[in-house]
Amino acid sequence: MVVLGPVACSQGSEQLGFSKPTPATPEELLAELKEHQQRIDQATDAVLKRINEFNASRKPGERTIQFGEIFSQDFTDAQRDVLNQMITEEKDVSYKSLLEKIVADRDTIQNLQEKVMHLEQSLPDKFVVAKKGDRQHDLAMNYLVNESQVDPAKAKELLSQVDQTDELVPGNKVWFAYDPKQDVFRTYVTRGEANQTPLAVRRALQRKIISERDEARTERDSAQSERDAARAEVSQLQQVKAGLESDIAALQQNKAALEASVARLSGDLSFRQNSLFYHAANVRDLKERGVLSGVLKRVQDVKPVNFDTALDLRENTTITLEPRSFGLEHIGRVRVLPPIFQEGRDFRVETSEETGIARVTILDPELFKGKEVLLAVGG
Repeated sequence: MVVLGPVACSQGSEQLGFSKPTPATPEELLAELKEHQQRIDQATDAVLKRINEFNASRKPGERTIQFGEIFSQDFTDAQRDVLNQMITEEKDVSYKSLLEKIVADRDTIQNLQEKVMHLEQSLPDKFVVAKKGDRQHDLAMNYLVNESQVDPAKAKELLSQVDQTDELVPGNKVWFAYDPKQDVFRTYVTRGEANQTPLAVRRALQRKIISERDEARTERDSAQSERDAARAEVSQLQQVKAGLESDIAALQQNKAALEASVARLSGDLSFRQNSLFYHAANVRDLKERGVLSGVLKRVQDVKPVNFDTALDLRENTTITLEPRSFGLEHIGRVRVLPPIFQEGRDFRVETSEETGIARVTILDPELFKGKEVLLAVGG
């Protein structure tokens, strides 16, 4: 029924040849069903033959069909594997054969269970079935103190010498055995009626702890990597900051230098715009150098002359000339050249017979600002 149920269900009752009226007696029904059982077995053989013919026609590497795939919706993977293994080993998969195998397997299981019970009963050890919340230590203490009549202090000493577990599952069997002659106590746990042993529970907890530890390590390593990356970025930003600060300091220095240069240039420009530049020399020297002509004492060539002395007209308008500076005992006359500047209107010359010095006073400072003049000094 397990194998051919889907095959039978896929066919209508009429296709299987059942009589329309229900049989009147059990004997008639059994006779009819036996006849159809033979037909089902024949159909099973035909299906197997069809599958074998198809698989034989396939090339190496191409997909083949297994008998168990017909029942993909009704069987588990394990059940299909067993069925396919039986067919591969050329075993009979008819209803009768499968029922015989089921009965044989059930008998085997019952025999094994009876042997286990017999072995447990033959053991000198006693056991209790663990309930929810039980601890092996408490159960063992109860056994030693109440059943074996061991002093509680002695019981604690005996328990300290044996391995115990706190991972009891309801249904586990906790075993005890105490030999007063040898003063030896043992306790252990078997699965019993539970689905897991304490060892399996302990291993599951260990796997969970290991998994949590690995996750924590991964998170720690990830956090450490993020911290390292952040520190590296901070270090890089600090370097950039230091570079920017250095650039700012350099720019500030450049700015200060430029401001000083601008101030100096501005001062120089203002000084040049508001100053009179002159060159004072003895008339004889000017003639010898070709600056003045010999006859009319006019300006002939000013190339040899440097107008390197300046009078800031914003602060002073008087030029004082000492005779000794020009190789004279006293200065009798001073000419201001070029002659476009008029004495008495633009400037005034004063000489002193007593001191021998001469003073040139600028009367119109605006006229002389930024100009170059030659002062020809005579005795």
